[in-house]
Amino acid sequence: MRKRLIVPAVVAALSLTGFVPASAATVATAHQGGTVAAAQSGTVATAAAAKCKALKSLSTLNIRKKATTKSTILGTWPKKAKGCDISGTLGGTYKNTCGIAKYNGWRKVNYRGTVGYVPNVCVVYV
Repeated sequence: MRKRLIVPAVVAALSLTGFVPASAATVATAHQGGTVAAAQSGTVATAAAAKCKALKSLSTLNIRKKATTKSTILGTWPKKAKGCDISGTLGGTYKNTCGIAKYNGWRKVNYRGTVGYVPNVCVVYV
């Protein structure tokens, strides 16, 4: 009985911290004959967590739809919270952000299921 509860609990905890997208949590909840069944695609939630490069925000950030300060805000990322790095990109210039006068590098991130862009100078790897 305990084995059945461990995997969903771990995936749920990782999902809440932003390390696994919320949709991946459903993979671990499908049980078949007392064992966890893999999704039809053949991947399991632990594979998604292994690909995550953990980031921590240096200040409260707006997560934007595109790599520009004029883009739609999809959500916020609180200071010192952890999320996942997806990729880096150059984009619109931002000024006076996280103590940097002017810069144009952005990170595509996943914070608790919200995927978007934040200023590169405002996050660090953990």
